[in-house]
Amino acid sequence: MRLILISASPRRRELLERLGWTVEVRPAEVEETLTEGLSPPQQAMLLALRKLATVLPTLASDEVALAADTIVYHAGTILGKPKSLSEAQDFLNRLSNSWHTVYTGVAIGTTHRCWTLYEETAVRFHPLPEELIQIYLTKMPPLDKAGAYGAQDLIGLLGIAEIHGDFYNVMGLPLQRIARFWQQVFGKVFVG
Repeated sequence: MRLILISASPRRRELLERLGWTVEVRPAEVEETLTEGLSPPQQAMLLALRKLATVLPTLASDEVALAADTIVYHAGTILGKPKSLSEAQDFLNRLSNSWHTVYTGVAIGTTHRCWTLYEETAVRFHPLPEELIQIYLTKMPPLDKAGAYGAQDLIGLLGIAEIHGDFYNVMGLPLQRIARFWQQVFGKVFVG
């Protein structure tokens, strides 16, 4: 079984490679627009499914495709990838000294079938000093990250106070949830 990752995220690829997978990357060009009336987990799963749909027609019978999309939900608002550094700064100021929820939707497909799943993780930030936010924005522009941060980056290392749930979900790939699914559906441990 060959694993096809439908993502340009180096973090997702690295996590899968740490599990022993030789990953083939086939990124999808999909507009990440939200659909009115869907809950945050439904939004994340639909975005992942749209990515998966771009690759399904090209899959070989021995390939399994995996797509994911992560969103941050704070105070009734979905924070996707910021469009500018000023929007990233706004996101980080909103997340400072408060809780938010990270949802990652995952779509997995073969030539015969597709599945969707999601994971949610609650995250609380310490108060984020403006100086730290500015250093982060200058050294590690977070325009490719939902909520404008990476848990593994400077702002996550110094700012995250608590996490309830799967840490790897906050990085963008809920490995534990995927592993349980893999065991249930494919009857194998999720190791390459």
